[in-house]
Amino acid sequence: MSTMSLLASIWKWDPVAAAACLAAAATYLVVERKRLGARAGYFAAAILACAVALLSPVGTLADGYLFSAHMLQHLLLVLVVPPLALLGLSGHVEGAPAREGRRRTWVVCWAMGVGAMWLWHAPTLCNAAAQNGLVHRAQELSLVAMGAAFWWPNLSPRGRDRIAPLAGVAYLFSGCLACTILGIAVTFSPVEVCSIYLHPADPLGLLPTLRGGWGLTPEKDQQLGGLLMWVPACLVYGVAIMAMLARLYRGVDAGVDRRRPEGA
Repeated sequence: MSTMSLLASIWKWDPVAAAACLAAAATYLVVERKRLGARAGYFAAAILACAVALLSPVGTLADGYLFSAHMLQHLLLVLVVPPLALLGLSGHVEGAPAREGRRRTWVVCWAMGVGAMWLWHAPTLCNAAAQNGLVHRAQELSLVAMGAAFWWPNLSPRGRDRIAPLAGVAYLFSGCLACTILGIAVTFSPVEVCSIYLHPADPLGLLPTLRGGWGLTPEKDQQLGGLLMWVPACLVYGVAIMAMLARLYRGVDAGVDRRRPEGA
């Protein structure tokens, strides 16, 4: 089977996931109908990324075939869908960042976002999610929810809920560091993180192409999955860090302008 025919034939029909994407889009249109604008594109991109993660060949290959597809699905659900959805919400206003009392909330949000990856790559849970439909569904929902919690302090539409820019840089950099450590550990692990991917059941007859045509042995598949966690994930964090620095300098410039005497 050629690569093109394989990819064309393994789109995944998941009525629950499709209904969830359509429901999210419909709810957004109803709630935001009077405020639709450029931000609607972000939300549309979030829905598209979710559909790619759950309904495209990525979703099929993640269900017990390829660890790398499983990792790509996780990255989409944690690092792409939630921030795009939050950016799509209206009401983004500038304001003073949240004060001391919210620090514990930020710690919880950070732990949820980072823990989403570490938790679901514990061998027992990773294997259970690949084998059991209910566990897999719980995994998908928790990844989106925990990802949204992680991004909320950075992208909340209310200025008072956002973390201060410099603290946000530290928040994001430490998240990137945690993902990098996990990615390195997975890439160089001498054992399979999710043993279910060693010997897939192969009900669709894909293994000859995946193993022979694509050359994805279990070892290379896991290394690719680790590199996805390691490199592209940190690019996402890097973009977010640059956005936080831009916020910081906008705030500095605004402060300078307010202090400047009239006519100066």
